[in-house]
Amino acid sequence: MKKKVTPLYILKNLDAIITAATLTICVILVNFNVIMRYVAHHPIQWSEEIVTSLFVWTVFIGSAYAYRMHAHLGVDIVVNHLHGKPKAIVSWIVTIIELAILVMVTIISAEYVYHLLYVRGNFKPAVTDVLRIPKAYTGIAVPIGFGLSTIYSIYFILTDKLHLIKRKAAPEDEDSYKVEGGNF
Repeated sequence: MKKKVTPLYILKNLDAIITAATLTICVILVNFNVIMRYVAHHPIQWSEEIVTSLFVWTVFIGSAYAYRMHAHLGVDIVVNHLHGKPKAIVSWIVTIIELAILVMVTIISAEYVYHLLYVRGNFKPAVTDVLRIPKAYTGIAVPIGFGLSTIYSIYFILTDKLHLIKRKAAPEDEDSYKVEGGNF
């Protein structure tokens, strides 16, 4: 059964779409540059900058997507040996620490991007060596990725822990996979 692609579907899966697009462009550009270097003996000078920027976007937006899908690896050996109330308490502690770290890293990465744009309060963007494009275009992927993960973390707390938001049961899809307990 094919899913209908609507604007809402695209918005809900924008992180996955961006990740797939940036990774695809990276692979195509790297392969094209290899052909140009070894077959035509004329490498593309700017490809490294573009691929590096796209790869940063792939990693950080893809990380947020993986977080949303509960596909990050986790070490839950302690939690799995606990039962009842101790398990719930440790789970809450881990969730709060996780959220605090996500908020902290989002703020730090946003400050980093600010400093890529402003030097001593003056707008003077740092630029790349070959193409001379602002490094902030690459750097902004970091706070966006961590910010999305922070939003997803808050959403999971509201749905899974506090049960303040009810989730719609997703229809089973033959093409999708399930991740049990958030870990592989």
